[in-house]
Amino acid sequence: MYSARVEPGGTEFSIKPNESILDAALRSGVSLRYGCRHGNCSSCKYLVTDGEVDYGNASPYSLSNAERDEGWVLLCCATALDDLEIQDDRVFDQRQRPLITPGEFDGRVSGIDRLTPSLRRLRIRTEQPVGFYAGQFMEIAVPGALDQWRSYSLASAPGSAQELEFVIKVIDGGAFSGQLDMLEVGARLRVRGPFGDGYLREGDRPVLLVATGSGISPILSILEHAAQCGEERTFIFFYGARIAAELPCEDRMGELRGLLDLTYRPVLSKPAPECDWLGEPSRVTTEVRRRIGDGAPYDAYVCGKPEMCDAVIALL
Repeated sequence: MYSARVEPGGTEFSIKPNESILDAALRSGVSLRYGCRHGNCSSCKYLVTDGEVDYGNASPYSLSNAERDEGWVLLCCATALDDLEIQDDRVFDQRQRPLITPGEFDGRVSGIDRLTPSLRRLRIRTEQPVGFYAGQFMEIAVPGALDQWRSYSLASAPGSAQELEFVIKVIDGGAFSGQLDMLEVGARLRVRGPFGDGYLREGDRPVLLVATGSGISPILSILEHAAQCGEERTFIFFYGARIAAELPCEDRMGELRGLLDLTYRPVLSKPAPECDWLGEPSRVTTEVRRRIGDGAPYDAYVCGKPEMCDAVIALL
């Protein structure tokens, strides 16, 4: 058993042999920054200033050899070989909410809806309530596989009885999504979580939401929660797709506009000539820049392709 200390602040937690540093922190109720939990997104990149680690299967694109030499690690992949000191460079967020300790939950498929040719809405009814914040994600166990999990953002609002919703992109050969169209209502699934700190914060500023593909899932969770709570803030949501058939939730967006101060702006890059699309072909990042401008005073939540997210973040 090893120990880790997070500076500044001196928060300490224990790390079991072969346990990832991130899992140990979450088990101990210590809030650290993270995202995909699979070594790809770099959200959990921290500087280890003392002690030795095994870097695990961190992607070289997410953690370069030069960064390793400097002491940077991905907490979701790294395991401790010594007592550690970890530097937390985050600016303290006074709006950060208490960590919900992740748990494992049994459930059954209660529905699968085809939203677009590649997106599905999966509904899972759990045997007990699952607490989470709007914008967080869960992991779903791959049926028939030993200890394989896949991460998916929640699309439902917290407190929605015991039914969880996810918008998932079907990928040919995907360990979980590749089986999605074959799952039957009533099939058993196991989920664990919640994870992620990209949840809706309280505040007074208008909220900018930008998504592509299955990135609409956490945005839906945020909007559904805001509607439930009677939020009075202004929301503006840009969703990018190629063609109109890839817009997944048009009816629900119309309903949410009646419940919130919500402006919804779908953006198509290659609208088909035969569709009745009135707008010009464009990219979602172009429309955000055109309508929002640089350095706008928004609280922003962005989910989708990494290059799109980086481009939007650069505007803020």
